[in-house]
This record gives sequence, structure tokens and C-alpha cells, in this order.
Amino acid sequence: MFSRALALTVPLFMITGCANSVPIGPTTSTSMITSASAWTLYQGSPSPAPSASWAPDTVATGTFLPFRPGATAITYDPAVVPPGATATVAVAQMPRTTEVRLEAAGLIPRRAYGAHLHTEPCTAVPDQAGPHYQHQKDPKTPSVDPSYANPRNEVWLDFSADGYGTATVSTVQGWTFPAGRSARSLILHAQQTKTAAGVAGTAGPRVACLTLPRR
Repeated sequence: MFSRALALTVPLFMITGCANSVPIGPTTSTSMITSASAWTLYQGSPSPAPSASWAPDTVATGTFLPFRPGATAITYDPAVVPPGATATVAVAQMPRTTEVRLEAAGLIPRRAYGAHLHTEPCTAVPDQAGPHYQHQKDPKTPSVDPSYANPRNEVWLDFSADGYGTATVSTVQGWTFPAGRSARSLILHAQQTKTAAGVAGTAGPRVACLTLPRR
């Protein structure tokens, strides 16, 4: 499902922080969010390179619909994530890195979205998907300290849909999920992710959720 062009996409997270959008096809765009805040956990560390060969070990695909029992893809706000919109999340773990890719379609054209991996599966209640998955867990909750709530310690996949309502985005993390304790959902947010102290990691209301399989 992922295009050959996507395998050549290089994540553009930079500590100096500027957003980049790189078209990779006539109906697909790649958008990378960055942080302007100073790190304490990962200050100065470069972004890992994407893998030369793409072999995901976890894939979740869903069509967002209003909640129903057993649903794994839910839209909480149909005005922001229309029923029938779709998303696919693929995760590939290497010995020391994790690559996460998101494809979305059927969204509001040219609208910006926040997107993160969260700790719990989707339910009828948006907050029950838990907080962002963090490699180094913040001892304080909610986590709004940019030392922990940042795109090196969490998985941020913010994007802007193109004119067709589609988007493709990826990131490479310098760590792996512990066995049996991987992220369990993708949450789409109504806003892109903030980075300032006190609001770091926040991105407005949770507007859709896709459950990821346990691994």
C-alpha cells in the first residue's frame, strides 16, 4: 500500500524546528513536524535514517465511522474526520530503531491535523486511549514538559492533508517498543502539536482513533 516513493522519504525532524511538506505523488503529501523547544533528554541527537528496505511487522488499517461495539477505527468529530475516511499505520522495528508510517485518505482537504501514538486501544470515550506513548515516561501527568513531550521521546505524525484529503507521513525513532508494551492506538487531533513548556504535546481535541494490534 505504501508507495515506492515513500521509501525514499527522509524524516525532517530538526532540533532547530521548521515544518516541511514534501509532495511525493499527485494525491499524496508528506508533512513532518518539528519542535522549537530545547531538549534535555535528546539534545543534539540527529534523527535516525529511514531503513533501506521496508518490512513492517505491525500494520493497522481502518475506516473511521461513529462508534459501534467492536470498532477499531472511530471518528469522534465527523466534521473534522468524515465517516469513511481511512488510515493505515505501519510499524517496522529494527535492532535499535523504529520506523512508523501513516497513510490517510478521505480527510478535509488542506486541513492540518495532529497525530500521535497512544498507550491504549480506542473506545467510545476518546480519553480512554490513554496518554502519548513515551519511550522515557514523564513522572508527572499530564506530560507537558518538552523534556518528555517531544518528537524524539514520543511518536508524532502531524500532517496537512493535500487537496484531495490524503496524506502520508513517517518518522524514525532511535529506540524500540518493549515486547508486549507497544503503542496501542493512533489518535488524530484537531490541531497540530504544540511544543512550548506547559503545553508541549497538546494538540486540541481527539477527533479520531485507530486501534493498533498488540505486539
